[in-house]
Amino acid sequence: MPTLRFVIPDMACGACAETITQALRSIDPIAAVSTDLQTKRIEIQTNLDQTLVIEGIQRAGYTVEQ
Repeated sequence: MPTLRFVIPDMACGACAETITQALRSIDPIAAVSTDLQTKRIEIQTNLDQTLVIEGIQRAGYTVEQ
């Protein structure tokens, strides 16, 4: 599975990371999601198109930087 990497500048706490993870798993239940609050980075292993992943994060209320 390809790995997508993004910076989520407004991911500030564990609840934010969990919200993003749940949003991504709602569109890809088998996605492997890894977050790092210190660097505000997220890695997603998924077969979904990058555009769908970005839209999913944005629908959860977060900004995505590549």
